[in-house]
Amino acid sequence: MGNLKEVLGKYLPAGSVDYAHDLLWKYGIQLHIKKPRTTKFGDYRYPKPGEPHRISVNNNLNPYAFLVTFLHEAAHLVNFEKRGRHNIRPHGKEWKLEFREIATPLLNKEFLPEPVLFALDGYLKNPAASSCTDPKLFRTLKKYDLQQDNKLMVEEVPMEGNFKTKDGRVFRKVEKLRSRYRCIELNTKKTYLVPGLMEVELV
Repeated sequence: MGNLKEVLGKYLPAGSVDYAHDLLWKYGIQLHIKKPRTTKFGDYRYPKPGEPHRISVNNNLNPYAFLVTFLHEAAHLVNFEKRGRHNIRPHGKEWKLEFREIATPLLNKEFLPEPVLFALDGYLKNPAASSCTDPKLFRTLKKYDLQQDNKLMVEEVPMEGNFKTKDGRVFRKVEKLRSRYRCIELNTKKTYLVPGLMEVELV
C-alpha cells in the first residue's frame, strides 16, 4: 500500500494526516479503502483473537467526508477498547462521548474550512448513527464533492421534475413533507416517500 502517510494524504485534508496516522499506529488499525457502497460510508470490525482492528472507508468521499467517517469508525474502536462488545449500544451515549473526544482536536481552522468546522461542531453536540442523518453536516460536506454532471439531491430537484435513482427507477417529485418528498414512480405509478438528501440523477 506504500507509505501510509502518502496514502492518507490522497484521501484526507492535509492537516489531519498526522493525527489519523497516529491513531492507526496507536490502536494497530488495519485501514481498508473500499469501492463505493450504497448502504454505508464506512464500518468498523472488532478484532478476533490474533487479528487487528479493521476500519473501512469508501474511496469516493471528499476529504472532509472521509475524515468524519474515519473518526466515526475510530470512535467505535475506542468504545470497544474501553468497554468491550457487550452492554453498550452501537451509537449510544458512550460512543457519542468517544466520538466527541476523538474529533475535538481537529475542531480548528488549521485543519478544517470554517463551514465544515461549524457544522461538525454542531453535529458533535449529539452525534447520530450517520452524518447523513444530520442535514446541516451532510449538506456542508456535499459542497466539497467533485461536481458530477446531472447529480443532485432530491431536495434540489424542481417540483414536478423527474429524477432517476441509483437502481435505475424514475420518479416524479410532487410534494414536500418535512424532510421527505412524495414521489411517484413513473413505471408503476406507486407513491413513495423519498429522503430529501438522497443523491439522484436529473432526467
